[in-house]
Amino acid sequence: MALASTSARRPRYLRITAFIAAILALSLLSTACSKKSNGVSGSGTSGSDSAAGLDDASPGVTATTIKIGYLYTSLGKVSASLGFKEADYGDVPAQINAVVNYVNANGGLGGRQIIADIKPYEGSLDAPDYAESFCNAFTQDDQVFAVVFDGQLQNNVRPCYSARKTIMVDQGLLAKDAQEFAKFAPYLWSPTFPEYGSFLKAELQSLQTQGWLTGAKGVSIIGIDSDVARRQIEQTVIPFLATAGITNTKTFFIDTSNVGTLGAGSSTALTGTKTAGLDRVIVIGGARILPIAVSSSEANDLNPGTKWAVSSYDSPLFLEDNPDSEVISTLDGMTGFGFIPAGDIRDDPSLPFPNPANPAEVKCDQIIDNAGAEPKPPIRPNYKTGFLYCDGTFFLKGVIDKAPKDLTAATFRDAAFSLGTSYQSSLSFGGSYSQGNYAYTTIGRAMAYDQTCVNPFTITASTKGKGCFRYQGGDVNFALNQTGG
Repeated sequence: MALASTSARRPRYLRITAFIAAILALSLLSTACSKKSNGVSGSGTSGSDSAAGLDDASPGVTATTIKIGYLYTSLGKVSASLGFKEADYGDVPAQINAVVNYVNANGGLGGRQIIADIKPYEGSLDAPDYAESFCNAFTQDDQVFAVVFDGQLQNNVRPCYSARKTIMVDQGLLAKDAQEFAKFAPYLWSPTFPEYGSFLKAELQSLQTQGWLTGAKGVSIIGIDSDVARRQIEQTVIPFLATAGITNTKTFFIDTSNVGTLGAGSSTALTGTKTAGLDRVIVIGGARILPIAVSSSEANDLNPGTKWAVSSYDSPLFLEDNPDSEVISTLDGMTGFGFIPAGDIRDDPSLPFPNPANPAEVKCDQIIDNAGAEPKPPIRPNYKTGFLYCDGTFFLKGVIDKAPKDLTAATFRDAAFSLGTSYQSSLSFGGSYSQGNYAYTTIGRAMAYDQTCVNPFTITASTKGKGCFRYQGGDVNFALNQTGG
């Protein structure tokens, strides 16, 4: 199927897919989203710690130091502007060093000084072999205790680190449900993002409460071709819709391994949506499917009154900041649920920055600013990446400060489970840790696209800066799906 119905539309489509693949995706259009993970994973069950090797001495730990890897995505050769607007994250290595220096000056990790091993990951080279080379470098050459990373989504990444008994502080926007965390327990942790199954239930409930399903003729469910998306569609989405009286549904799975299959799959899904007479569209699992889909000509051909759902996993800030690259009508009535203001919205009068109601946001902002590493301009979206690494480092501090000196995977796990609310994320609305919980965030807010607000970031666009996402109402606590011991 052609990716655009006319030659006039084709350049815009190619331009947006190239940009998302090279700049915004940060490796999200990788084989990780379409392939099953292989390799050894941790047991995670407290009754078999010795047999699983969870009581073995941890790599990268001495009496006085602890080596932590930091892997950040470098735009490198693909950083030239293609005419799209995005957040300017500034000097990420300087921001990481600022946080590390602060922690070292304030007790380190359980009294040990952090030795920071910072490596740039060139986004244009993303491939399984390239990703594995970093796992080898961190675990075999440098022998780090833990790696904090964003955008590492190749299917061989998590099996590699867990097989090497290395803690993963995963700060990438890839949906991970309870079963996925259990698969790699106790090595896989998320101090900023939620467990996807519980988040998805909250998103669906929020959509129903906001009236998104009212009058719906049917729902098109578009998912990543992954175990997590397939599992959640079967176990969560379809049963919820049936309970809400929506039985006219059709499911489409998209291979997101490259831009071509992503674009072709999106076009096929939207053509099928129209043919089936469906007028609601929801994407499961993120992976930049929604930004690609709403930029295609098929999005312009959907049935009148079609409404899209949106969540933090769908990059709402990108949608808001680049209206000229999308079929603008797709934003009308777009409704959803979010948990990370720096990625959901550009500005909101109800959320000052830094927000005094979030002490972690205030602290991370001060640390970065005091080190002279603040992004320009110093607004919330531009701090997103720096704060991801701030969250990751303070999560490690919170856990290791509570763990015994004999630091192992098992003692790390038990200390993390005991954090409760003593750890806070600088980026999300809140959450906690408890027994069996490997993901932090359990609070979100409803959101919707507001055509009447002015986004100064797009004031020169043809839309004259009109339209932005706004949160609707207050905090919503969502039930947690436990992963096990």
